Amino acid sequence: MIGKVALMAILVAALAIGGAALYAANGPQDTSSGPVLVDTSEDAKTEDDSNDQTAATDDEGSEEVSIPVDTGEDTNAVNAGDLKITWESGSKDAYTITESNGEITVTFSGITEDTSYSVSGTLNGNIVIDAGDYDFELVLDGVTISSSNNVPISVISGDNAEISAKKGTTNYVYDNRTTVSDEDISASIYSKCDLKLKGKGKLVVVSTYNKGIHSKDDLEVKNLTLYVTCTDNALKGNDSVTITSGYIVLNATSGDGIKTSSTDLSSKGVQRGTVTVNTDDGDTSLQITAYCDGIDAAFDVVLAETSGSLSVTITSGVGASSSKTVSTGVTSASMGPSSGRPGQWGGSPGGNSWGQSGPDSDGNTNKADYSCKGVKAGNAVYIQSGTVTIDSFDDAIHANSEDEMESGVTPAGNVYISGGILTLSSKDDGIHADGTLEISGGTVRVTGSYEGLEGTYVRISGGSVSVISSDDGVNSTATSGTGIALTGGYLYVYSGGDGLDSNSRTSKQGIVFEGADVIVVSTSGGNSCIDTEAGYTYTSGIVLAVCPTGMTQEVTSYRPSESVAASGSISSGSILTVKEGSVVTAALKMPTSISNMFVIYMHSGSATLDAVSESEVTLNEDGAYILG
Repeated sequence: MIGKVALMAILVAALAIGGAALYAANGPQDTSSGPVLVDTSEDAKTEDDSNDQTAATDDEGSEEVSIPVDTGEDTNAVNAGDLKITWESGSKDAYTITESNGEITVTFSGITEDTSYSVSGTLNGNIVIDAGDYDFELVLDGVTISSSNNVPISVISGDNAEISAKKGTTNYVYDNRTTVSDEDISASIYSKCDLKLKGKGKLVVVSTYNKGIHSKDDLEVKNLTLYVTCTDNALKGNDSVTITSGYIVLNATSGDGIKTSSTDLSSKGVQRGTVTVNTDDGDTSLQITAYCDGIDAAFDVVLAETSGSLSVTITSGVGASSSKTVSTGVTSASMGPSSGRPGQWGGSPGGNSWGQSGPDSDGNTNKADYSCKGVKAGNAVYIQSGTVTIDSFDDAIHANSEDEMESGVTPAGNVYISGGILTLSSKDDGIHADGTLEISGGTVRVTGSYEGLEGTYVRISGGSVSVISSDDGVNSTATSGTGIALTGGYLYVYSGGDGLDSNSRTSKQGIVFEGADVIVVSTSGGNSCIDTEAGYTYTSGIVLAVCPTGMTQEVTSYRPSESVAASGSISSGSILTVKEGSVVTAALKMPTSISNMFVIYMHSGSATLDAVSESEVTLNEDGAYILG
């Protein structure tokens, strides 16, 4: 075993060689603004394994997009020229140092018990962890690791691996390799076993052309301040990804923010493929900017505010914006001089605007050739609490039921929202469920969409839901049974197509109004505020629905006795007011003018309707009021 003094001499000398090699390759580095991290050559391409989806789009009409990045910190404190390795516990002197192609490789091996080492300083090279059947912890104590030849940190064996950032330190891991082949490992940090990232410090990971952090098994993040900027997927755990606390910023310039790929069962019978973001260990803030999907789970997605506060912000399909500023944790770097190529924020898929456009015979004309959804699950999405903000080119929230699961489970394609504050904007659906979309609590605001809420079945039993859409507001694709059930809560719809649209052919079961308070405004004369194939049923709740005349027979044919209807014209900004006796029970500030208006109110057959300039009641942020 090499003695410590001799070891450090070898290491310093080797790093000096590596530094000279870097100088020759890249020229002098300005350490006052941080390392030069990103190669923005026109030849950049992304390759990935069969489970990954990487966008490789070259849109000739796209504009060049440059993304400034800012960490808010000075990187001058990084000491160049040495790496300090400190034994913390377990197997002592269990590492070797080798040099090849101007870079140093530190290999931890010969582990005979659970072991921990810390590293600090600077390493031009890579770290390999070969822990056998034991746990291994690598403590980052103010270290910069960069490699142009190898995976900067790789775990090739171990029972469990942990990488922790020591409190008060900032640590950097740079993968400066060009795009790797399918046979090579595409990640800055890679593990063949379960990997946990933790600590009260800060970890910044930058991968110029490859993935950020990848575990072949489970990947967990706890407490850490983590920045990942990469070309392909930022965080990937084949079996699962779990975030229980921390401040996490993920930037994937041609891939997904968070991804899982396995759908089989573990040896203990646990279903694999779930992404969980909660606050079991404290406050969690997650920010994702992704060219493709923000979160892509092979099985379920679970978002829950379990202990501390939860904030999730996702921008997916970022090429749709002409300019997008992101934070990577690195000072003074610029990414992306080209249009749509991997490794840069391209102009595709959405041009220069998120604006919704009208339908054609094939539906939404803004669909991309690849998936760029906010949150996507192969089985189900569960949002239980927290603050969730999604701005997506494709569906903001989406659950599939198409892909066969390796476990034999039949995917449900369901979305369950039981709490939280959700603000969603999409050029396609706000929320789409191949199966059932169920909202039982929380606040859901779809501020822009093609179709607001869509599912085979749609169930709203609680909460507050507001939808703005260029086509249908709420759409059920089921051809039998109760398509849309509104049994509780509040629903506001402002749509360019049908307000509520059910395709069920079961008599009077297309839409069931049974306790929910509903306000619907449909602006297209070729559509209706309430559209069914075989009728609807009203039993309770307050319903106020407005649309142009032309498709109103569907509404009036099944009109209940506890209702009134009227027609006329109304101007934008006027207050449509409904009174039962002298009490205002519903009011709506018209978001648009309708010269040939039809309005129906369900709750009382003796109610009066009027249009006034000043509201007698306080309107909510939708410009609506329903008596509580």
